[in-house]
Amino acid sequence: MRIFYSEDGDPMLLDRKVGLHALALELRAFLDGPLRSAKFNAELTGDPAPYSEFLPGLRVHKAMSGPLALEIMGERWLELTAMPEDLERLYSKLAGAGDTGHTHFHAGPLSLILEADDSWPGFDEG
Repeated sequence: MRIFYSEDGDPMLLDRKVGLHALALELRAFLDGPLRSAKFNAELTGDPAPYSEFLPGLRVHKAMSGPLALEIMGERWLELTAMPEDLERLYSKLAGAGDTGHTHFHAGPLSLILEADDSWPGFDEG
């Protein structure tokens, strides 16, 4: 997976369909397990254009209360703090990702664009 970002928009998590489905399974294991935080590394190779940069990954924190929050934090990581029901929604979006089009996971202050695209030319790099 790669996470594209520009200051003037929402981040986009892009991978092949199979990659998004694998991420969904990792998220499912996290949801079903006892850990309160998980880290999912992203690839940094290739050209992020038309975005300005790649983010190194996604950190997810299970919250028992409080607002859903998606932010760029230390070391430029994308960090999601969410209650289990919100993480279930993210899991469903990842598990149902197709190979065309995109979907949004609405949070605040950012939303995450999720896209499966087996034809992205950057997958052939590195």
